[in-house]
Amino acid sequence: MWSYSRDVNYYETDRMGVIHHSNYLRILEEARLAWMEDNLMSYAEMERQGIVVPFTESRSTFMGFLRFGDTFRVEMELSRFTGLRMHFRYRMYNATTDELCHEAETVHYTTTREDYKPASIKRSHPEVFKKLKALTGGKQEQQCRH
Repeated sequence: MWSYSRDVNYYETDRMGVIHHSNYLRILEEARLAWMEDNLMSYAEMERQGIVVPFTESRSTFMGFLRFGDTFRVEMELSRFTGLRMHFRYRMYNATTDELCHEAETVHYTTTREDYKPASIKRSHPEVFKKLKALTGGKQEQQCRH
């Protein structure tokens, strides 16, 4: 399980002093882009190579609160990769208390810049395909909860 951590910024909170729900997708995107850079390549490099990974759906469950100044940890994994669709799972913890505060899943598809229609990268970018397939740890056939 790969991990990303940082402190909650003031601008991410609402009047109750907790992270506003709309900011969770942004935080998950930060974590996902850092995961890609650590495990594959930077997203900028992917785009230079003509690979684009649009977001298509998400699911979130909130179990706790994170406040300004809290340090959090996002543990995540690429749970499924079909060559066309990428499924990510996330768990966000308060890093101080280890309380699970948020669970989420996101789904993305691979495409090229030409038309942004879903397109497998198996033939166009075989090395990237192999790396992504390996990152699922052999779990590419498992279904995500939806």
